Amino acid sequence: MTHLNDLQQIREFVQIAESGSISAAAKILGMAQPTLSRHLAALETQIGSPLIRRDTHTMSLTDAGRIVLADARELLTLADRMGSRLRSERHALRGHLRIVSVVDVGQWIVSRVLSRFQKQHTHVTTELHLINRPTKFVKEGFDCGIMVGGPTDRRVNVKTIAQLHRRIVAAPSLLQQHETPRHPDDLSRFPWLGILQPHFYARDRVDLVRHSKVVKLKFAPVMLLDTVTALREAAIEGAGFTSLPEWMAARDITAGRLIQLLPDWHIEPVDLQLAHASHEHLPQRVQSLLEYLEAEIPKEIQKLDLGER
Repeated sequence: MTHLNDLQQIREFVQIAESGSISAAAKILGMAQPTLSRHLAALETQIGSPLIRRDTHTMSLTDAGRIVLADARELLTLADRMGSRLRSERHALRGHLRIVSVVDVGQWIVSRVLSRFQKQHTHVTTELHLINRPTKFVKEGFDCGIMVGGPTDRRVNVKTIAQLHRRIVAAPSLLQQHETPRHPDDLSRFPWLGILQPHFYARDRVDLVRHSKVVKLKFAPVMLLDTVTALREAAIEGAGFTSLPEWMAARDITAGRLIQLLPDWHIEPVDLQLAHASHEHLPQRVQSLLEYLEAEIPKEIQKLDLGER
């Protein structure tokens, strides 16, 4: 049996032996009887011995047929087990993932969501890069990214998965030095703290909206900081006023560390985007991660907005 090269012929022979006739096996296998007979003959030629003794009304196995049948059943069991393992391996996520996120969303939100994903897929390893500068997404080898602001790499697909609501805030100590603003124009008296990266739209300008009225404001920042967390710390120290995401500002407002300015006005929310390279066929681990992030990140933001974390 050293030259057997067609597992299907072996499977057909086992079915013939178990069915008691070629015609019965052909019906079960959904084949034409002459075709099945040719396959059996080819198998017997490879083995060099008849496997089935045929007469007018009965069919029985030869001595060689009985030996081959026992070995064939064992061989098919091993083949089926191997196929099952391979299918399981294809469905089990394995490999490494490189993720990039804007810093504060990555620290507060993505790190938690990614940790839960890794617990579910223990054969996947991950690395999370926290970067606020524009990235060359594909060149830097990232599988996916969580981004704010305009796209910085045209070779990626971008999808909005959540919105980040923001508030204008300042420390009580700052309001002791300046009269509380009652109109957007009053904010020009206050020192402004801006985010360093211009593609985040919060470097030196704010658009305030009330009903259908929009007031566009432009400031000369007294400080430019690279992360929203740094803006929060500077604002609490009274260095100036700034805009902070709802999930970061709410607890400080409740605790009295910050005060929301012009609560009758609001800033349009910022889109939080999920990005990945524009490949036609993504690896399953990347596709699964994208689906998980899209489902779980909005839930995590809502928990923060509601103060549940």
